[in-house]
Amino acid sequence: MKRNHIFKKALALMMAVVMLALAGCRVGGESSESSGGAQKPGESQQAEKAEKPVVTVCMDLDVGSEGQSSQLLRDLVREYDPEFKDSYKLEIEAVPGIGGERESTLDRIRVEVMAGKGPDLFLCRSPRAANPNLMPPREREVGLFQYPKALMKRHMFLPLDGYIENAKYMEWDKLYPQIMAAGKNDEGQLILPIGWSMNFVRFDAQSYTPAGELPMTFDEMLKSQDPGIITAVCFSGLAESLGPVADYENDVPAFTKEELTAHLDALIESDSRRTPELEESLGDYAPVTFNRMNASNFTQYDPDSVLLPHCNRDGGATAYITTFGAVNINSEAPEGAFEILELLLSKEAQQDSELLSWNAGTPVHMELLKSKEKINAPFNRGNMYVKSWGLTDYNYDQLQSLIKQINAVDFVTPVHHELSELYSPYDSSPYAQAETKEEREKLVEETYRNIEMMLAEA
Repeated sequence: MKRNHIFKKALALMMAVVMLALAGCRVGGESSESSGGAQKPGESQQAEKAEKPVVTVCMDLDVGSEGQSSQLLRDLVREYDPEFKDSYKLEIEAVPGIGGERESTLDRIRVEVMAGKGPDLFLCRSPRAANPNLMPPREREVGLFQYPKALMKRHMFLPLDGYIENAKYMEWDKLYPQIMAAGKNDEGQLILPIGWSMNFVRFDAQSYTPAGELPMTFDEMLKSQDPGIITAVCFSGLAESLGPVADYENDVPAFTKEELTAHLDALIESDSRRTPELEESLGDYAPVTFNRMNASNFTQYDPDSVLLPHCNRDGGATAYITTFGAVNINSEAPEGAFEILELLLSKEAQQDSELLSWNAGTPVHMELLKSKEKINAPFNRGNMYVKSWGLTDYNYDQLQSLIKQINAVDFVTPVHHELSELYSPYDSSPYAQAETKEEREKLVEETYRNIEMMLAEA
């Protein structure tokens, strides 16, 4: 049934491509004489001077909400790049975040791109997995590009290395290299991450000092007797503790079915090691999802802290891209498209733009979040409303040490959703609730089969 649905959708996309191609032929065949007779002397030069290259921007930043990203982008360009209007005309299509038009809009844009057309610039936010425990329950979200790394090898995005060398606004050497590398392959830098996120556990430095050296592998964390490390494992998500989840060279999972089962069982068993005595010995601690949306998890008001990552199988921490941009390889205005994209990576925009103030993720600019370099990310702390988010200098240094432990950075894909919907450390999940070995084997079999199909079609 699922394969028939996929076949029908693929057939519909192919027909749409054909219709686009025919439409393009009709437009290209129109005679220039139909515009109304001979031109007057000097009229051609005036018209040419009046016409500006059009930069079209597709914005999929309002996933799951009724946002105002289109107007916020115009405001950002007007404030930080006032000369842009002298050289280009800006056109924006904001994909509806919710509602019935969202899926049809995404399908149309994908078809245009497949036909060698489409917008000049893509600005996207990573979608979120389903969560039946929310009120109301959240369905699985779908983004414009479901597998960005798979698309990078299909020549859909323009290599940006030459543009980066001549950038006017962003400072490439001040962007986190581990994060930016997620958008690079053998062709060069194809995608520019704008925001990112990672999970860790924060401990009060006065109450806890880790006994072992970090980073360590997931298996080493499982064997540790250190109370903080035991606690960090208990809050580990399935995908992040696996590390890379897909082999995009071969479009297959980066783990076997047997490895997935063993990993799940280890996560469940680790939770049994959290005892009341262990909890009491740790003092104040909290799991942290580190991004603007959860700014209140770790702020300038927290005491000196120890930060422990959720280590993956390869002996490091996993981070995720939350917001990113890419230039269409078929863009007719690549310079203008890149100018807007690099503007979003400037220190000023990363720090103050309202477009990035809520759900764009942690800034990629390394100097931000210091005590004197807070960013526009409002949050509530008790009864107090705080307009700017930052860290103490001590905790900023701890964050930098944590970031150096990152060895895997990924875009959130349906594969991640499939895994998080199978097991989550925060909610009752199907695998944890299964009562028998047979039930768990069936869940793993179904999940693994779904992931194989997803990657084969990526």
